[in-house]
Amino acid sequence: MTGRLPHHRRVGPWGALALAALLAAPAGCATKEQWIQRRPTDAPLAARFFSGDDNEAPLSPATAQVAARVGIDPAAPSDRERLLALLKSAHAAEESPEVEFALAELAAVHADELSEGGDSDAALGFYAESLVHGYHALADDPLRRIGGATARYNGSLRSLLRLLKERDAVDPGAQIPLPSTDAACAIAVELHSKRWRREDFHQFEFAGDYQVLGLRNHYHTTGVGVPLVAMRMHPDRDHPEDRFYPRKLCYPLTAFMRVEEVKPTPAVPGAAGHRVGLRLVLELHDPMEHERLAIAGREVAMASDLTTPLAYFLDQPEFHDEGVSTNGLFMPGKVEPYRGLYLLEPYDPERMPVVMVHGLWSSPATWMEMFNDLRSDPRVRSRYQFWFYLYPTAKPFFVSGANMRSDLADLRRSFDPARSALPLDQTVLVGHSMGGLLSRMQAVDSGNDFWSVVANDEFSGLVADEVTRREMSQMFYFRPNKSVRRVVTIGSPHRGSNLANGVTRWLGSKLIALPVNSMARRQQVFRDNPQLFRPPAARMMTSIDSLSPDSPMLTALLGAKSAPWVSYHNVVGDKPRDGVSAWFASRGDGVVSLASARLDDLPGLESQVIVPESHVALHRHPQTVAEVQRVLLAQASELEQGPIVHTALPALVPASTPTRIRLSDSPRRDATQPVAMPFAAPRIR
Repeated sequence: MTGRLPHHRRVGPWGALALAALLAAPAGCATKEQWIQRRPTDAPLAARFFSGDDNEAPLSPATAQVAARVGIDPAAPSDRERLLALLKSAHAAEESPEVEFALAELAAVHADELSEGGDSDAALGFYAESLVHGYHALADDPLRRIGGATARYNGSLRSLLRLLKERDAVDPGAQIPLPSTDAACAIAVELHSKRWRREDFHQFEFAGDYQVLGLRNHYHTTGVGVPLVAMRMHPDRDHPEDRFYPRKLCYPLTAFMRVEEVKPTPAVPGAAGHRVGLRLVLELHDPMEHERLAIAGREVAMASDLTTPLAYFLDQPEFHDEGVSTNGLFMPGKVEPYRGLYLLEPYDPERMPVVMVHGLWSSPATWMEMFNDLRSDPRVRSRYQFWFYLYPTAKPFFVSGANMRSDLADLRRSFDPARSALPLDQTVLVGHSMGGLLSRMQAVDSGNDFWSVVANDEFSGLVADEVTRREMSQMFYFRPNKSVRRVVTIGSPHRGSNLANGVTRWLGSKLIALPVNSMARRQQVFRDNPQLFRPPAARMMTSIDSLSPDSPMLTALLGAKSAPWVSYHNVVGDKPRDGVSAWFASRGDGVVSLASARLDDLPGLESQVIVPESHVALHRHPQTVAEVQRVLLAQASELEQGPIVHTALPALVPASTPTRIRLSDSPRRDATQPVAMPFAAPRIR
């Protein structure tokens, strides 16, 4: 029940356990992923195609026509300089789109020559002049606009940004001085984002310099501006909320240079002229918030790249899957300090959370394919924020479920102590494999169901120290989370997996190194209460034990009372079978059978779809992504009709015999359609 990363087919997790035992090297089962790579620097054609930077191209026919009017052949550098000077002097009399474009192109070509010659100061000034004229060419009536004006403008902006990047001069709020030119004397840098702050901008890379490898879909748009990979770094964790963010975050921005005219006043010499002064503003726009720019009263499409920053973020060495996934299963003590919820974007009290919970032998990185697809939809990203839950997967699912319950409450207290952010009460949980069980644990009333399957007597008879009693009470007695509105389970073993058999459970007990202090406390509880616990309690040491088909905790979860305000959605994998497997293999995703994964009679089940995919790739399949997208949009539409009212639950009382779920013949709706931890410093608890 593992969630693996793209482009890597593996043996199933239980077979991998046996393989790990044979090789005596658990890390051998993990792989290193490459999410991104830098484009070759010696490929100008590819660079121009992806960045719009056309500096290497000869002068355009539009500029050649302008040159022909004054009888100049701009092929030679000296003639280009003479043409540039001539056009500047005649510019006040003729501000046509052709002249503006020609000035932009000539200034950019001259800047390129100066930059190659090592005079970066002068080059900076001429790139600024190119942008001034390029901006006015863009601002003209679209019917009169010169073809290639956008590419010319973007190319000059990219070149100017490269020079500024070398000087580490791009900083929101800064004023960047320019050499003496006909353009403005300085560039003001502004960050245009409701989510990111000035201190969240540390440095940047050009999105066009990289090629995405590890994600199926690359979401980018063409238009005005230069897409960037912006980086937020807070190694000192100087805000309490920073513990919910990775130390290094990458996010998309689009750079755009705006040219503003400073109106003359009578007190200013030369006020009779027009365009006496210019103000250049380097605007850094968040493409997650808007997709268009205003130029001279008209809206134009803004260039953007949402996927490259995500791939750049994931390509950090500490995000390689072997560290988190393998240690989380075999050495859970190494992952436990990093357990908790992580945000890849600033917390937003006005958007509903989608909490994504990975499965066994996995990590939050397994969700990046779905995350990339879902947030590409502006209808989704404008209403939802995505959170990712990291936990060591060696523990029984009901233990991790209790930890998740505590961690969700911790985040709510940190960001919304007054519980005034109503969108947080519309949380959607999305869990793959064992993560689906953890998610369901957040939406049920325990009653006495879970305690009764492990104990012969009332909880009051437990002999243990105060800390142990409190932890066990929270583990076995709990209420549904009132903030959870929907639960989406994907390939979850609701009735266990036959691969969690005697052999794999034995291997797991030998290979999984549970923390010594946890083991000691557990053994002490058994010694102090020799008659209290039923045999199943002693056998459920690891997550593999808890996922066996005969696990009484799975039966308790199936029969537990669901919160009446929670809706369920279930995705079931039905891996295509052919050849010999069609005769002998049972239907399912290869790890979880169809019978175990279905939830036909679950109260509150609104949809159930069957997707033809294997377990390890089920949550990345386009049909699964489309189903989650449908669920999110349906909730957003539903909420527009009025708020959801929570129904109160009765007091916790011992429950009757758990109800067993009947598996019907057809679901309600079928559709065949590095050891270093990555996200933050150890949690302070």
